[in-house]
Amino acid sequence: MKTHSLSIRYWLIIASTLVLSACANMSNMASTTRIQPLDSAAVVPYQKLLILGVFESFEHRSLLERAVVQDIRNINVDAVAVAATSMMKTTTPLNTETVLAIIEESGVDAVLVTQLMNMSDSATKVKSRSPQASWKVRPTYYFNVWDVRLTEYMEPQYMETEMSVVLRTELFVKESKEQVWAIETKAEVVKDSSRPDHHPLANSQAADIVKFLKADGIISK
Repeated sequence: MKTHSLSIRYWLIIASTLVLSACANMSNMASTTRIQPLDSAAVVPYQKLLILGVFESFEHRSLLERAVVQDIRNINVDAVAVAATSMMKTTTPLNTETVLAIIEESGVDAVLVTQLMNMSDSATKVKSRSPQASWKVRPTYYFNVWDVRLTEYMEPQYMETEMSVVLRTELFVKESKEQVWAIETKAEVVKDSSRPDHHPLANSQAADIVKFLKADGIISK
């Protein structure tokens, strides 16, 4: 399978639209597949990987990168993973010069890039939450008569959007600047505007990335 140069495929960066942090639920239809088998010329396993998320927000690049780094640590392999956002400030621009400098400074063997390839909305609904209630019950001066006070707490309505998302993760070798491997995740997700800090898609994607890296011998003991 033909590989592609980093300078063509990646270093002309266009930051992806944010989606990872907005996903509140992910359906069972989510699936990750290998779209480019590991190139026969790749010298694996790699000892040090730079994990790079290409998203509009620094916070959400960091979210995915840190999840991948942590998952690699948890499986106890020899490979070391470095989150790109750990080597830059929140105000540092994500561009060619910044990424090349981080690659040189970190001394990695390869770069793992995850980006949003496609996102489409299928339906948007206004949702209401069930009210929360509390009761205060007190006796009265009358036989078998009680004073009951009910208080209901209503949360404001929120927007819920069903979305189809495609995320792609590509592996590039530092020295040759060639793409040698890629996987792609397709998922049906629900964007819940009331839960901005819920990140199941990022965590699930990180787990799948590490699973495929290990299965293909890109990282190993």
